[in-house]
Amino acid sequence: MKFRRRPDLDTLTRVQIAVQAFLAQGVYGEMTRIANYYQVSRLFVYQLRWQLSLLYELKVCATDSPQAISAYVDRHILLLRLEGRCPLERISQIIRQLGLPHSSVGYISQRLTAYARALPAEKLGGAQILFLLADEIFTQGRPILITVEPRSLAILKIELAEQRDAETWRQHWAELAQAGVIQQPIVVSDLASGLVKGCELMGLTHHPDLFHLLQGLAKFGGRFYRQALAAIAWEYERGSLESGRSAAVMEKRRAVYEQARAEAEEKVRRFDNFSYLWRELLAALALFDGNGKIPDLARRQAEIACILELMGTLGSEQLNQELKSLAAGLAGYWGYYQRAEAVYQQLCERYPPAVVEALALGWQIQRQAINSKDWQLKQRLGAEVEFYFGYAASLMAEQAGQYKAIREEVIEALEAEVRSSSLVENVNSALRPLLESCRGQVGQELLDLFAYVHNRRPFERGKRAGQAPLEILTGKRLEKSWLESLLELEVA
Repeated sequence: MKFRRRPDLDTLTRVQIAVQAFLAQGVYGEMTRIANYYQVSRLFVYQLRWQLSLLYELKVCATDSPQAISAYVDRHILLLRLEGRCPLERISQIIRQLGLPHSSVGYISQRLTAYARALPAEKLGGAQILFLLADEIFTQGRPILITVEPRSLAILKIELAEQRDAETWRQHWAELAQAGVIQQPIVVSDLASGLVKGCELMGLTHHPDLFHLLQGLAKFGGRFYRQALAAIAWEYERGSLESGRSAAVMEKRRAVYEQARAEAEEKVRRFDNFSYLWRELLAALALFDGNGKIPDLARRQAEIACILELMGTLGSEQLNQELKSLAAGLAGYWGYYQRAEAVYQQLCERYPPAVVEALALGWQIQRQAINSKDWQLKQRLGAEVEFYFGYAASLMAEQAGQYKAIREEVIEALEAEVRSSSLVENVNSALRPLLESCRGQVGQELLDLFAYVHNRRPFERGKRAGQAPLEILTGKRLEKSWLESLLELEVA
């Protein structure tokens, strides 16, 4: 929607907008409704609400007093930096264009640092944390260590470090353990050597991420495909036998062509065999089979070992090295199947096994649909999900009122067993734009401020919509937004 200036809005109308926005605080979607009704931008509505809120602050002061003006400028600085992710120079220009004082870059930087240093300690000791997501993101060659709780995506600790070795990770988690935040959780991450060794030093169980385990192996599909196409093109070029002038030349060219054809057939056969084995490997790694049951772990391990052995016969030394790396990484992955099977058996004891199988298969396909980037495949998988969920509902026709609750319980129990660290990328994707606007001048204060805001900012989409990470983690509703909480801090 394109917005324009509204000089036709008189003072009374602006006061009405401000009052409605003030009364709508905490009501999801109400700001958008007000903006659409009056045909103004949401930022305009927020600005009117902020001006009205200054009259109700605990520290009563005149609207034109230095304290009120400073709080008003701070509000703009925090919003532009942490919501808009604007560089300090842009914030300075915007504040200057608004006709506000304190628009220098130095003042803005000083205020952000002051708010970061005034942050209170997070109280997360009462939350039950069973899994941790850990990752490393870099800025100007320096690592930023991040630990996230997967169910809520709350940042438990974010740290700008000099190294990312095992001892640094151990100290990173030791501070969380001393604060009573973590007990003996399972750490899900990639296979970074320092991170994995840090888990060993801390006595934590490390669970490798499946995507990173398969990442090196997955590239061979495209590599073998390109090599097969190149071999076919070479065979086609060598096929011009009629240009020979003598029998000897034609015979020589025929031998070269036959060799090229044999190589092309071998490359095509290798690509076909790898593609087939790759699909079988993915199916063997899936939690449930086509009937919604969890295969026996020993049989699963034997099947995967057989697939990897067959891949090793495809005649690629680089592929063989990746297979050895994958086989070594899978040793820490089997625990996921054991934990999931225990949860699955408990569900089958409580509810009809056929219902649990249908719901489990629908859940697995639903995850595939969410991860798929192919629109047509996503639609087809979505139809299969509806089929299995509908079939489970038909099995409970006599208990239709309980079906929805049972489905939610089964899905929640299955999702509670974390096997991927991909969720931490949601945090990384929110942090990267902020880092890119810093020109390499990143300090621990900025990271602490980012974590504070992230933990208190409600999600806008998905199953967590309307809830902040801290609310999901602790189960307690936040009384104030992150902005209001920051503005109430005693800042020097």
